[in-house]
Amino acid sequence: MSLARAETAGLVAWLGEKSVRSMLPLLVGIVTGCGLYGFAIGLGRAPLMACYVAVKMPLLIFLTLGVNGLINGMFGSLLGSGMSFRQTMQACLMSFALFGLIVGSLAPVMIGMALDRPADGAAELPGWYRMFLLTNTAVIAFAGVIANHKLLRLIEAFSGSRPAAIRTLVAWLAGNLFVGAQLSYNLRPFFGNPDLPVQFLRPDPFNGTFYEAVWSMTFGGISGGERSIAIRMILLMGLVAWLGIRLASRFVQRLFKLYNHTKL
Repeated sequence: MSLARAETAGLVAWLGEKSVRSMLPLLVGIVTGCGLYGFAIGLGRAPLMACYVAVKMPLLIFLTLGVNGLINGMFGSLLGSGMSFRQTMQACLMSFALFGLIVGSLAPVMIGMALDRPADGAAELPGWYRMFLLTNTAVIAFAGVIANHKLLRLIEAFSGSRPAAIRTLVAWLAGNLFVGAQLSYNLRPFFGNPDLPVQFLRPDPFNGTFYEAVWSMTFGGISGGERSIAIRMILLMGLVAWLGIRLASRFVQRLFKLYNHTKL
């Protein structure tokens, strides 16, 4: 119940339990919620793809956590999260379980959208496919924001410091995104391209990396001079984004202090 309501006090008490049994609801939430949503995603391509993605989506989460578990624990200790390695892993599981509950609850909507898919070769199929991708991207982003917001509250309750909680969450997110992006590239396809056959994995899942693919798509058809300009623009945008995040973080911290002061 605490997980479904995302109550910070209940989740903190849950993290204090050392029993392996306490992790069982989290595992069930990830497998059920992400599996159901993966089925909805794959159904947009074919029923067989739905079964494939129902397996691969929870697998992607567990592999990401398995690879990053020790790294997240070290970051948590260094950045002052106040959590042990076990509590760090369990907190990340809680975040992904909450993500699974959210996307799983929205899976029936996406299944209905998938069942309304135009037939192969129809003129409406490309437009529907783009809308399907955008809608799923919005759902995943929404669930991710909510889950990570609750994770931030949980870290803050343990650390007693909002800046330490923000630093820890950013470090965890950076590691999870870096590893998760590569693993999702290896486990592709998820949505399934209408022009390609239905497959559990591509014939060359370990050929290349996610970042090579992004580089190729971004700069593949650009000349040397244009590529240099594009790289400089990306670096400038990254610097502006970093400054924006720092300013926004300080603004949020000031609002938080002001809220606590007026509350007292």
